[in-house]
Amino acid sequence: MPPKTSLADFTVLVRRSGLALTEAQIAELYNGWGYIERMLERIRVPDRGREAELAHTFKPEGNR
Repeated sequence: MPPKTSLADFTVLVRRSGLALTEAQIAELYNGWGYIERMLERIRVPDRGREAELAHTFKPEGNR
């Protein structure tokens, strides 16, 4: 899935984050960035209820 962010903008984001990556590593991360963008769009939905996040309702056996 092609990213909406350009490779140049993505490179700026990586550099700004403080990661010391090679151009090849940045290109590899950029290949999957389009999927992350789509995921972030689905997560950032207004009025999303607490029940949408299963971690809020899960109770492990040892934590009663």
